[in-house]
Amino acid sequence: MSDLQIHIESVSKAIDEWLQPDNSELKKAIDRTVEEGLFSFQDIKHQILVLKSTLQKKNLEIWAERSGLEYNSLKHNHILCLHAGNLPLVGLQDLLAVVLAGGDYVGKISKKDPYLLPTLIKKLSAYDLIKEDQWSTDLSAFSGIPMNAVLFAGSKSSAKEVKSSLRSLNMIDDQTPTLMRIAHFSIAFIEGNDTQTMEDLTEAVFRYGGTGCRSVAIVVAPYHLDSEKCEFTDYVESFWLKNPQHQKPDESLFYRYAYNKALEIPQAWLNDFLIEEKLSHPKEKFLLYWIKGDFDTLSNLVTKYADGLQSVYSTSRYIGEKLEDYHIEPLSQAQAPPVWWKPDQIDTINWLQKKVAHH
Repeated sequence: MSDLQIHIESVSKAIDEWLQPDNSELKKAIDRTVEEGLFSFQDIKHQILVLKSTLQKKNLEIWAERSGLEYNSLKHNHILCLHAGNLPLVGLQDLLAVVLAGGDYVGKISKKDPYLLPTLIKKLSAYDLIKEDQWSTDLSAFSGIPMNAVLFAGSKSSAKEVKSSLRSLNMIDDQTPTLMRIAHFSIAFIEGNDTQTMEDLTEAVFRYGGTGCRSVAIVVAPYHLDSEKCEFTDYVESFWLKNPQHQKPDESLFYRYAYNKALEIPQAWLNDFLIEEKLSHPKEKFLLYWIKGDFDTLSNLVTKYADGLQSVYSTSRYIGEKLEDYHIEPLSQAQAPPVWWKPDQIDTINWLQKKVAHH
């Protein structure tokens, strides 16, 4: 076995141990997260089950190959990962990218999700893959440590603030490579209304209350909302029975519904979510735009809304096709992406090696 294969094996063993059902530390972290009302148990369970299937050793090897991973390419480089905290365990892929490339991971863990990720960090440090104390929920804990690169996921406005904070803490300068991921919604194109399609669409829209960057905020379908409204609502309600929506919208969503009603805009009001048949740049939470159209409609929307668009999904013969900068992904993977998925169309390992290792 090569050094790289041995290294991937160690990472894989640490992950497997972390995901064992008898890992009491992870169990405690889950309980505490739920008790403090940070995420629902169902959403955490979903995420853990996804990671169980996507983080297998063979998948880490595929990612290594796709990204051109070189053994220890980031050795002696401090890579700061700023984890967003909008979904449970978000940013885990960034952590793994740094570890796989042999860099020194430095983690700013979100106060919205402070317990889960550190349990994995602990396992990785037991295998000497990470320095144990290299994480904090407070950025100033790393004040004065120069970073060789920064990985960030969040909004445009917070990206600016973060950069200026990092400068004032003497952690970066104008030359430090920073990968700022700011996409915040995805689009789906469906061609039918069979059970599988509708279940996949429901999961893609309603998991995590629609707050993930891979969550679908616009759907293009061959029929109007009104013709599908009752059936789709049934799918949503059965999803919510098993996965109650953790966050609730504020009153402005109801006012929007009332406004649409006055203007006779076709819509479906679900108390905690609104679906409307019109189009706008997705900025609101708990809102799905439904558009009647075909593949050309999708193509136009991808061009129009490229700013902020994360992924494009479909259920059909279009999977794998390229549309602008996007490869169309299976709708069924919207909330269960492979470990090698590219946030904002950029492979993190590949980017780190280009910007840090080869300089």
